[in-house]
Amino acid sequence: MSASTNETIWRQWTLLRAMPRAPRQKTVAELSADLAKEGIEVSRRTVERDLQNLSARFPLVADDSSKPFGWSWMRDANIEFTPRLSIPQGIALLLAQVHLRPLLPDSLMRELMPIFYLARQEMAHGAWNDWHRRTAVVPTAMALLPPVIDRHVLNDVHEALAMRRQLVAEYRSKGARESREVTIHPLGLVVRGSVQYLVCTLFDYDNIRQLALHRLSRTRRSHEQASVPEGFDFQAYAKSAAKYESQGLIKLVARFSAGAAEHLRETPLSSDQQVVAAEGGEHVDVSATVELDQTLRWWLKAFGSNVAVIEPQALRDEMRRDAMASVEHYGGA
Repeated sequence: MSASTNETIWRQWTLLRAMPRAPRQKTVAELSADLAKEGIEVSRRTVERDLQNLSARFPLVADDSSKPFGWSWMRDANIEFTPRLSIPQGIALLLAQVHLRPLLPDSLMRELMPIFYLARQEMAHGAWNDWHRRTAVVPTAMALLPPVIDRHVLNDVHEALAMRRQLVAEYRSKGARESREVTIHPLGLVVRGSVQYLVCTLFDYDNIRQLALHRLSRTRRSHEQASVPEGFDFQAYAKSAAKYESQGLIKLVARFSAGAAEHLRETPLSSDQQVVAAEGGEHVDVSATVELDQTLRWWLKAFGSNVAVIEPQALRDEMRRDAMASVEHYGGA
């Protein structure tokens, strides 16, 4: 098979995969853009010729009621040329639709809808058909309602990040009343709780920033290539970003009421954790090597009177000061 024949088959296969099912439609320009995302650069005329040839063999339809024409699979088209999904693949797709929605751009969701449909069809009559409805991920902390993110902003952020392009936007810093225009070099997305952050650099600086998406406005994508700081590894950065205002590792020793610490026997703080019964049997002393950051502080404070930090002394003093301040807030002793 010649190279040109291979290229034609791959191009036409990609067109079929990009084609939405009616009533959704795509124009020739939109389909050409889909090809470009796959690295296939051809003329508009080539795409039109491919569509005419494919429509003679597959149940494709062109809506000529308005211009430009919209192309789609027929509503009841049975797309049997695609490989059947296995049960694990179907389960994974339906779970992804439920749990990964915040991280999936609208453009990808639109492309995935036919696949989600096929997954539901494939799983419809099996024992695993409602697995995605019988599993759930629940928060371990106070669940806050997510802030409102402008749909246009979200789409621009996703597209700029995917295409590695700069983004121009107005950003309002936390606590500020006014926004300022910034040039953004997107590096990745981080979801912390109910808030999404764009990891990036600004202008020509190399220092890494996190911009809350709900504080962005008036975004517009640039054709300029986004720059990446030398040696930057997003996954390594995301791992370190989980350590909120970290001050390094410490050896924590804390006295818990026995009931409050029971879950730590099953889900330890660290691999070197030790739990030792204190005198009297009503308390236990827990020791573990942990990260000293705001997450640890919030976690300890959530136990209230059921925990007292013993070591390190600086953290004990800090927790004591906070406890005394809380007493004052409640009207003193």
